[in-house]
Amino acid sequence: MNKQLLNNLGLLILALIFSTGLIFAFIEIPRLLDTSLQNRFGFPQFDQGAGEINALKTEIFIQGLRLRWIGYGSLILILGLIIFGYSTKRSGWALAGAVGLFIPIFGEFALSMFFLAGLGLLRVGWLPFLEVTTFDLLDLGKVIYVPYWVLTWFFGIFKWDAHAFLTYLFMGSGAFLFTWGVLIWFKSRYNRVKVASGWIYKISRHPQYLGWILWSYGMILFTPFLNEMKRSWSVPSSLPWLLMTMTIVGICLLEEIKMMAITHGEYQKYRNTTPFLFPLPIWLNRIISWPVRLISKSDYPTRRIQVLWIVLLYTSLLMALSLIWVDLKRSGNKVADSEKTQTELAEIITSLNDLGDNRRAIYPLVAEIAAYGQTGLDSLLVLASHSNPIVREFSIQQLGQHKIVAAEDVFLHHMSDSIWRVRASAINATAAIRSGKAIDSLLDMLSNPNVKNNLFHIYRALGAIEDPKAIPYLAEGLEGEEWYNQNAALEAIMAIDPQIGIKYAIEELQDEDIHVRRNAVTLCILSGNPKVISPLKEVYKDEDFEVRFYAKQGVKRIQVKD
Repeated sequence: MNKQLLNNLGLLILALIFSTGLIFAFIEIPRLLDTSLQNRFGFPQFDQGAGEINALKTEIFIQGLRLRWIGYGSLILILGLIIFGYSTKRSGWALAGAVGLFIPIFGEFALSMFFLAGLGLLRVGWLPFLEVTTFDLLDLGKVIYVPYWVLTWFFGIFKWDAHAFLTYLFMGSGAFLFTWGVLIWFKSRYNRVKVASGWIYKISRHPQYLGWILWSYGMILFTPFLNEMKRSWSVPSSLPWLLMTMTIVGICLLEEIKMMAITHGEYQKYRNTTPFLFPLPIWLNRIISWPVRLISKSDYPTRRIQVLWIVLLYTSLLMALSLIWVDLKRSGNKVADSEKTQTELAEIITSLNDLGDNRRAIYPLVAEIAAYGQTGLDSLLVLASHSNPIVREFSIQQLGQHKIVAAEDVFLHHMSDSIWRVRASAINATAAIRSGKAIDSLLDMLSNPNVKNNLFHIYRALGAIEDPKAIPYLAEGLEGEEWYNQNAALEAIMAIDPQIGIKYAIEELQDEDIHVRRNAVTLCILSGNPKVISPLKEVYKDEDFEVRFYAKQGVKRIQVKD
């Protein structure tokens, strides 16, 4: 009895060490490598937003390091691993390919591995998809969010934002199932049992894979995709996760064919009484497994080619369903002239009053109001004065994004709001409509110490409005303490008067802050002015790799065009 207890305890400890170590390594090793690439080797930093400047940086980076060739080669390698694994029954190779599909998701999860930073280079395998601009190809996996949407809707009935709970629920349950599956598998191997069928294996024939799928699903929910900051060359998580999961499903089917050959009827008996991945009602399981029976003419595939066709069919069906949520550049406005529409708007506005400071719940509702056309925009004009500052912030934001000139006075009024986020939305909105009336107010704000949090937005707005009288004020901003404010001021000067801006950009090439120097290099390249060639060559020996890299690539680019 004591010996059996000690054996079980030892196997439990081994399973915990194995599972914890694997999960830790999958998160921590990429982080450490990423940090090393950036800090020790000075690898170029990430591209943190869309726009002309970041698009230029991305394009230069891709061309300078020949990443298109590497990207297409990486994609071919990943697909080759999967095909090789399927065709040779070596599931480990296919699993390696599946992990390769999933790796870019770490860029969304860790928020440190963007396209232009460290291991963000692993995203390069998705370049062939990212460069397809007809519609958002990488969103063809959005069907995977249906369970999350259903659960958040259900908990929303009880006024509970369950996002964090669901994230940790999926990750925690996945890690638990994986560890439990490893433990029972170890016990089966230790006892020399051919078919593991006890405990968790009575619930799922592939508990480790199920655990991995649930854990990774929780991880992609970790980074919110509502109100997500736009990043050029970012990789949405849905399609990589869908392709990885379907590849794993195929691996499971291949392993079952192998188990049938090894154990003969023993595995068949087990398979007939245990769910594939997780328990489902019989009627639902029959519906979901219908494509399997269609292809294999039985309940289970018996040949590798059948597994391949099954995976392709399910993947295609799920991608087709995802089209419901993919933005095909069609108008999303709702008809707003019916009594039903007025009722719907009233219900949405009423629900806003009960959400308190729940930003995640308020944002999509305000965005939905904007989709009701002119009637919705009229409602947003009223909500711009709502007592809840979060409602004010997002209402003004939507009005600005839709460039509603009629709201100009509303924007000007809220530039002096007591909440800095509301001020930021108002300032950005005046920039969106290029409000000439806002110039004097913006310049006055620069001398107000209470709006320090809004300096970045003020500089950006002045650049968008392009009034030359703002240049002296922006020049003073170049002496500021925060590098991001300095960069915004320089970009604004360049937008107002490129000739004057070039002079300041060349001076900023010698700034002490590397972030300022990096921005100055990019702006010099963006100008295309031959005058910057000599100053750019002077920073070839800069201590920062990124400054050196872009300076050299920029000189080549300008000389070719000159």
